[in-house]
Amino acid sequence: MYTGHERQSYRMTQRQRWMYRSCLLGVLFAVIAFTAVYWYFNIKSRIPNELVLFQDRIENIDFGIPFTQVRVDQAEAEVAQVSIDHSRKVGKQIQFSMAGPLAVSAQKCGSMQGEVRLFGVIPCKKITIDIRKEAKVMPVGNAVGLYIHSDGLMVLGTGKIPVSKGNEKMPSYNKLQTGDYIYEVNGQPVVTIQDVSKAIQMNGAGKVILGVKRDSAKIKIKISPVQAQNGTYQIGAWLREDTEGIGTLTFVTEENEFAALGHGITDADTELLIRLQNGGLYPAGIDHVVKGKNGTPGQLAGFVQLGTENKLGDIRNNTSLGITGVISNEQYQFREDKSCAVGCKQDVKKGKASILCQLGDKVQEYEVEIEKINLSSEDNKGMEIHVTDPELLKKAGGIVQGMSGAPLLQDGKCIGAVTHVFVRDVTRGYATFLENML
Repeated sequence: MYTGHERQSYRMTQRQRWMYRSCLLGVLFAVIAFTAVYWYFNIKSRIPNELVLFQDRIENIDFGIPFTQVRVDQAEAEVAQVSIDHSRKVGKQIQFSMAGPLAVSAQKCGSMQGEVRLFGVIPCKKITIDIRKEAKVMPVGNAVGLYIHSDGLMVLGTGKIPVSKGNEKMPSYNKLQTGDYIYEVNGQPVVTIQDVSKAIQMNGAGKVILGVKRDSAKIKIKISPVQAQNGTYQIGAWLREDTEGIGTLTFVTEENEFAALGHGITDADTELLIRLQNGGLYPAGIDHVVKGKNGTPGQLAGFVQLGTENKLGDIRNNTSLGITGVISNEQYQFREDKSCAVGCKQDVKKGKASILCQLGDKVQEYEVEIEKINLSSEDNKGMEIHVTDPELLKKAGGIVQGMSGAPLLQDGKCIGAVTHVFVRDVTRGYATFLENML
C-alpha cells in the first residue's frame, strides 16, 4: 500500500517520464526534419541547372545522385532524336534515373526542359538539356594584352569642389551615379576626359546636358557646373576612360573566335563590369613573375605590344564569364593539329588535370588537382583546383594574377579555365567550366 505522499511522488515520477519521453521524441523529430531538409538541399545543389550535350557524341554521364528521377517531354526528345540508357516511357514523358551511369546521345541540335523529382514524386529542380553542335577548340595559354575602349566615360563617383575659402559644392551629387557612362555633352559626343572638360569650359556657368547610359537606358541629366578656386568650371565627377591589362588567352575555335580570362574585365575602383564599345587583343611579354604568398597574391609582370601592326584580334564582348572576340593574326588562328574536344561539366572528374600558361618566353603545361566540383554553378567558380606542380610552385607560388584564363585540361579534353586565386592559400583557386565560355 502506498501512502498519500508516496502516491503523489509516484504520480510526479510518471509525469516526469512522460515529459522526458516527449522531449526525446521532439528532439528526434527535429533531427529527422533537419537531416531531411539538409539532404534535400544537398541533393538539389548537386543537380546542374543545365546539361550540355554535343550532337552525335555519346556522353557517359554519372551524377551519382540517388533517389532522383528526370522527366522530359517525349515529343521534345523525339525531335532531337535523343537516346538515353535505362529510360522508360510513361505516358507522354520519358523518365530516367540520375543515380547511376547513363549513356546519352542526340542526333539533332535543340533544347529540352526537364524536371527532377526525388523518389519520382517530390519536385526538386528544373533542368535544361541543351544539345549543341560538337565543338573543337585549340587551347592556347599565351599571355596577351587587353585594351578595352569603354562605351563612354565611366563615372567612378562624385565629389566636392572648393569654390572659395571654406566653401565647397557638389553639383553632381544625387544626379550622376557610380557606373553611369557619359557619352555626350550638350549633344556632342565625348570620348576622353579632355573632351568632357573642354565642353564644360566652353559652356561656362550655364547648365550642361549630359547624355548618360545607365543600365540599359539612355537618359539626359542637367547639371550646373561651378567655378572652382583655380578658375575652371567643374561638375564634380570622377571619370575613367579606357582600360588595359594582361591576361591569358584560353582557346580559339574552328571559326577563329576566341575566349579569354574566364571572368569579365571590371573597373578596379567600382568593381563593376566595364561596358564595352570595342577593344583589341595584343601580344604580351612576361618580364618576371612576382611570386605569390598566402595573404598576398602574386602577378605576371610584363609589357604589351600595342599598335595596329601588332593587333591579334578584336574584342567583341565583355561578360561576367570572360571576354570573347575574333582572332585575325594568322599565328594565333585555329590549328587542327593543336586542337582537342570540349569537355562539358559532366566530363569533369576530381583528380589530376593540367593547365597551360606562360610564365616566361613560352607556354608550358603544369599539373593541378581538381578538388571540388559544383555542377549547379552558373558563375566562374564551378571547380576548385590545387596547384601541385613543383615547377609552378617554385616559379609562382601557385596561381597569380594574369593567369586568369589559363586553359584546364583533363583526359585529352579542354574542360575549363582558371579564374581566381584564393588569397588565404595561393596554391588554390577557382576555375570555370569551358561550356560557360563557348
